[in-house]
Amino acid sequence: MSQLILNFEHQVSPDFTKFLGQANRELLQVLQDQQERLIYVWGAEGRGKSHFLKAWVAQAVSQGHSAQYWDAKTKPFALASAQAQYIAIDAIEFLDSTEQQDLFHLFNQIRDGGFGYLLMCANIPPLQLSLREDLRTRMAYALVYELKAINDDEKLAALQDLAQSRQLAISDDLFKFLLLHWRRDMDSLVTMVQQLDDYSLMTGRHITLPLLKKLLEDQNESSHI
Repeated sequence: MSQLILNFEHQVSPDFTKFLGQANRELLQVLQDQQERLIYVWGAEGRGKSHFLKAWVAQAVSQGHSAQYWDAKTKPFALASAQAQYIAIDAIEFLDSTEQQDLFHLFNQIRDGGFGYLLMCANIPPLQLSLREDLRTRMAYALVYELKAINDDEKLAALQDLAQSRQLAISDDLFKFLLLHWRRDMDSLVTMVQQLDDYSLMTGRHITLPLLKKLLEDQNESSHI
């Protein structure tokens, strides 16, 4: 069974604290204290959960810990390959029966063994998960937080941090244009920054507002073909 382990040692990742904002300050404090071993975070689609989890894993690696990120929507989770101190599992509502059994055993290992940290993420609260009952009951041992939406100033700070982590020179005016004329959820905003970086490399042009407008124009034309 294949796995998704992101090699963050050679990547620069944004500070996950920028993705949380003031509305999630209690969650941020819990993650920074690193005392809680089992944490479940849920929130509406588009709030940047995947980027937040990846950045949490990257921070653990930067502190010298072993860490893994798994996306249950694209790659199966396997207990035999979950050999890290920090493990983040995204979109756990998509786990199949075998993966659910593996997560159940991992949950027990961390809870009973007192070693390791597990950060789980989904779009819905734990009681609404369509998972095996013994796994859902295990969620009662985890701290549960709803990932709340952040305001525009916090979105701007998160995008600035993302650009800095990728060593991109992007003006605030460009980000403000995105907030006014593009989808406002963090997933779409972060994806657009990544696409803009690729587009800049492909065209050999600096990242500017005219380049962004040209990218959006090209995407709009492609969608109508």
